[in-house]
Amino acid sequence: MRDARPWTYAALFGTLWGALEATLGTAVYLGKLPLRGTIMGLVGLLCLVCLRRLQPRPGVCLLAGVVAVFLKVFTLGGLYPGPIIGIAVQALAVEIAMTGSGGRAVGAAVGGFFALATNPLQRLGMMWVVSGSEAVGSYLRLLEEAAAGVGLGGLRPAVIIGAIVVATGLVGAAGGLWAWRVAGRVMRRLGERP
Repeated sequence: MRDARPWTYAALFGTLWGALEATLGTAVYLGKLPLRGTIMGLVGLLCLVCLRRLQPRPGVCLLAGVVAVFLKVFTLGGLYPGPIIGIAVQALAVEIAMTGSGGRAVGAAVGGFFALATNPLQRLGMMWVVSGSEAVGSYLRLLEEAAAGVGLGGLRPAVIIGAIVVATGLVGAAGGLWAWRVAGRVMRRLGERP
């Protein structure tokens, strides 16, 4: 008989992630906290990296992402593309990075980088889809003015967006390494070899 533990863990961690998205995520978004996408990205990253370290089977992160997406859809009462795309991209990024690295810590860092670096790009994409190119143009002008306000005048919008993407990605890489350490502690508590 085949071992079903990895898939059971994936369903449990996906449920945990979806429940956190539905509860904490809703509170963070309704409270209009700054960096709310990054906060929720780190929560998802913690669930995914811990899952993959506890059950190093390819595909478990994707299944956890599917479960989290379904929970998010049913708790929101509809299909809202922003959070659903974010969850799916995050699960895919961590799965590819962890599989490519052989399940090592570098995979957690790389997966975390790409999982969170896509947040600002997703925001721009959703802004363009929902509001059109005029809204994106206004947003880019606002970024230029904000950069000029802190003494970085003359920077092009592409450079500013690139800096935001890299900064968010570095936060994700640090979060991936932190999640790797948390998973190691969980493994020690369970009596498994980290």
